[in-house]
Amino acid sequence: MMQPMGAGPSTSIFEKEDSITGLNFVAWFFAQTQKDPNFYPLERSTITFFNVMNFKTINQRFSYQGGNEYLCRFRDELQKLFEGEKVLRAGADHLVVISLNLSVEEIALRIKLLNKAMTSYEKGLRNQIKAGIYIADGTPQQPIVMMDRASLACREVHGIFNREYAVFDEELNKKHEQKQYVLEHFDEAFEKGFFKVYYQPIYRTLNKKVCGYEALARWIDPNRGMISPLIFIEVLEKVHLIHKLDAYIIDQVCKNLRDDIDGGYAYQPISVNLSRLDFELSDIKKVVDNAVAKYNVPKEYIVLEVTESAFASDQESLGDIIHCFREDGYQVWIDDFGSGYSSFNNLQTYDFDFLKIDMNFLRNFDKTPKSKVIIASIVDLAKKLGIHTLAEGVETEDQYEYLKSIGCELIQGYYFAKPMPIEDFYNKRAELCSFETNETPAERRYYDDMGRINFLENSPLTRKRMDVTNEIPIALIEGENRVYRTIFANKAFYQEIRSFGANDINDVLSLLTPESALYCFKRLVYSEEYNETVEYNLILNNSVVKTKVRFLSRMGTKAVYAFMAKNISAHEKK
Repeated sequence: MMQPMGAGPSTSIFEKEDSITGLNFVAWFFAQTQKDPNFYPLERSTITFFNVMNFKTINQRFSYQGGNEYLCRFRDELQKLFEGEKVLRAGADHLVVISLNLSVEEIALRIKLLNKAMTSYEKGLRNQIKAGIYIADGTPQQPIVMMDRASLACREVHGIFNREYAVFDEELNKKHEQKQYVLEHFDEAFEKGFFKVYYQPIYRTLNKKVCGYEALARWIDPNRGMISPLIFIEVLEKVHLIHKLDAYIIDQVCKNLRDDIDGGYAYQPISVNLSRLDFELSDIKKVVDNAVAKYNVPKEYIVLEVTESAFASDQESLGDIIHCFREDGYQVWIDDFGSGYSSFNNLQTYDFDFLKIDMNFLRNFDKTPKSKVIIASIVDLAKKLGIHTLAEGVETEDQYEYLKSIGCELIQGYYFAKPMPIEDFYNKRAELCSFETNETPAERRYYDDMGRINFLENSPLTRKRMDVTNEIPIALIEGENRVYRTIFANKAFYQEIRSFGANDINDVLSLLTPESALYCFKRLVYSEEYNETVEYNLILNNSVVKTKVRFLSRMGTKAVYAFMAKNISAHEKK
């Protein structure tokens, strides 16, 4: 193995000493332990493998000479922090510490101090240093195996900003073994149909009806049972085979959708997840178009979920493909919004139909008050940009009620339903695919129009400003043949109408004179006919109530309006 960094002649790691850092090479050190068992008691040691993230940026910024200087500073810090232990060079930007007297906690503290010291170094560029720890179990082992295990643990924390190290243990060993199994048996699993499509329902917060599904790949192995998608998706992406699996899932989704249509059951849009590699390794637009044509399914019922990580590279090409999808009638959603990368830049650059809020925000929902503020801010932002919102990972009644209260339109999670294989739907079609529990296309358009109202704005009808909290009284009122009901109202609305002696919309209507009732009805008709917000004052229980109404949508004989009311008399008294 040759030294890639540094000017001048390269150095072989099978020599004793590295010409750049002056450290002994790991390979030489291990060779000595094999020749002489008394050279060093590896069976009682702890090996810590260090890797500098994005080291090439240091070489690019400061030249190879600058990279070499960084490595020497790295060496100095390790020798100071791990005084009395063996500090070795493993090649490239990897250094190794072999210790006999330190616990994992003591090593972890030194790793933290190392990162603090190296980020303050002028050539550090805030590059984070990751570490993997392997603790020998007291039995003789091949040194290279011990080293590989420390290196494997280090790779576990690559790309995870808030983790500096990992310890090799049985769980990690099992995970590694699973990955190897996936690599060796993927073709067999694909040929024998071990991959199955599971469907998780998506629900509307306002009516609790099913309005969509997410298609999820599952590997059901006859020998190992269900292999976690966290395992096989990572492996398939790494070896550039994920596009083959995703093409299969798309085909199965279109096939299952066709079956529902032909069977006369209620059917919903189905979302499929696309990897960044689907855009790089295949003509993903053609793959989707071919499946849609093969099974003759409506394009608007196929939803493409593009994860935020896909936008990390080749943004121009990806943007063109997304534009083509939407132009042809497909929906495109941005998945895992807020999980990283350039979230806000993506919203500025691309057009999406739905924004899917990353489930990690809900994991700390009860413990971290900031989570609620962040979720509300995302919903508020999406509404201002004309993007619908969905939250995944919803598991509790409190989470559901909060999301409903801030105007998040759709939810997905174990609170309502777990992902299910297609066989479960076939066995329970009368229940799961009935028109009573599923939205109709007309209802979907109707509620989508409602979803455009932003309950987090102080001026939701005019959309003048962003605000997380809302003190403006507002409600969604549905009317059918002059009979009205409240679909949703915020706390401020109920507080306002109570100030003049009403508890709900019907109480408000009961306070109107026949002439006032007719006038209000005409204003509703005007709002719908001219698509304008109308304003007028009413006298209710000797109070002057300023009213604003805007027509939102119609479904047959039903119409829905956004309704705002302010008791001017009560406010003037204050």
